[in-house]
Amino acid sequence: MIAKQIYLHLLKWTPARIALRKLRSRFLAATGQPDCFEDLARIAKTAHADLFLDVGCHHGDTLLRFLEAGIRCAAVAFDPLEQNLKIARKKLVSYSYVRFEQLALSDKDGSANFFVNRNEQTSSLLENASGNIDSFRKDTEHLSSIEVPVCRLDTWFARQPKPLPKSVIVKCDTQGAEEKVIRGGIDLFQNRVMAIYAEVMLSEMYQGQSNFSALRKLLEKECGFILHNIYPCLHDSHGRAVQMDVLWIRPTP
Repeated sequence: MIAKQIYLHLLKWTPARIALRKLRSRFLAATGQPDCFEDLARIAKTAHADLFLDVGCHHGDTLLRFLEAGIRCAAVAFDPLEQNLKIARKKLVSYSYVRFEQLALSDKDGSANFFVNRNEQTSSLLENASGNIDSFRKDTEHLSSIEVPVCRLDTWFARQPKPLPKSVIVKCDTQGAEEKVIRGGIDLFQNRVMAIYAEVMLSEMYQGQSNFSALRKLLEKECGFILHNIYPCLHDSHGRAVQMDVLWIRPTP
């Protein structure tokens, strides 16, 4: 218990946090386990990425880990909730090349209903399905339902200052709506995205969610990616695998 408290305290100090996570990454590599943060930072460097998109940034914790792992290009963090972006801005204040968009990316432009859950990280454009009700009933309980602005990624990208970035890396965590994000940015994914790190549902967690099979077909058959890595699954209290993170990359010529 004391060791854990010391470790958590050290994580609050940036140099110690980065050093400890580097050690963790080396340990994982030595045991044959991938580290998603190091993986994506390395791919971004190899692909000469000039834009990193964090779709569903929540409080910025995951984006911070990617930045500390070596993502150095311009970055945009998307989240539909103002309070989430307020926390993320404070957490990432030292990274001047990160900007924030209060927006939900989807497969249409306009507005949509967004379910705000007790555990904010489970909030989604999609209604809960049996998996959330059975496995995470308390966490996914709706606190409210609000209308939020939604936009297609292709629409958003076309509005950006010229010249447009040529090499884009995407992290997407939208609680089952990942396919909507990709469909709404199909031109970008087919022509400029070099890698996408996405959360994938394994159980029926949200109504109308995308699943692993559908995402593989979309990204690999329609967009030309290859499956690069699958990271450890999240399990519920019954031992069921409910979701995992997956990395797809564009193959080198």
